[in-house]
Amino acid sequence: MAGEIIGPKIKEIRKLKGLTQEQLAKALGYSGKSVISHIEKGDADMTYEKMLLLLRTYDLDANQIFDNKKANKPVKVVKEVKEVEKDLKKVIIYIHGLHGTAKEAKEYVHIKGYDIKGLEYKDGNPWEVGPFIKDKFAQLIKHYDEVYVVANSIGAFYAFEYLADFKIKKAFFISPIVSMFQNIVDLMTMYGITDKQFEKKRFIELDDGTLLSYDFYQHVSNEEDHWKIPTEILYGAYDEVVYTGSMMEFLENHPLARLTVKSDAEHYFSSVEEKRFIQNWIKRGLK
Repeated sequence: MAGEIIGPKIKEIRKLKGLTQEQLAKALGYSGKSVISHIEKGDADMTYEKMLLLLRTYDLDANQIFDNKKANKPVKVVKEVKEVEKDLKKVIIYIHGLHGTAKEAKEYVHIKGYDIKGLEYKDGNPWEVGPFIKDKFAQLIKHYDEVYVVANSIGAFYAFEYLADFKIKKAFFISPIVSMFQNIVDLMTMYGITDKQFEKKRFIELDDGTLLSYDFYQHVSNEEDHWKIPTEILYGAYDEVVYTGSMMEFLENHPLARLTVKSDAEHYFSSVEEKRFIQNWIKRGLK
């Protein structure tokens, strides 16, 4: 992100919170107020890690940093439209993560006014499941007027990779794999696989049975997805799978996405408290 773009936003947030440059610098771990001064002037940039710390420290919405005016533009709602909406048939489609199951959708049955359905798919190669997920999704939403998606981890990748052309009212991504390219690079580094080796073999099977495809690797490295659906993202501040930089880049490229950071969470939201947090987060996002 260019400094000249982020600078005015940081200054605006600092003044909104009634902070001096010195106070903000101390809160973010900078050596002095001069760093904040340079950032606000556009002479220096703020790292993604510092941006996440800023969001977490002052309980900010990521859209206060990114210029997403279109996403936040108020919409006039005509009274007659509200009356019609009462009769709409609404469904929430849940897309599970790796080793998950569609049965996890039952965790959202408490949401009133919506049918809840899980999209079941078998774990497999990401470049092969697309046609199945598209067909299954089309079947599940066939008789509904409004469609919402709740997707977890790699399930979110499948959503924005394969379902962008469907008429989806809103999506909720929990710990989404926003950069499949980065995940593949991490595996290559872990197993000492070079680009030349990968290109020559085309397919490489790892010790755990994971199959890497060079063509898919090339696809995601150059990919510009077409996801333009309003999206709420829940991200753990200590996520060990999705890098902060990848998340921030996704937000930059998707102006209709809004980020919520849970300060004490990791990639997997599994505790009773975390599941309750997700339920309330979705309820707020549906209002």
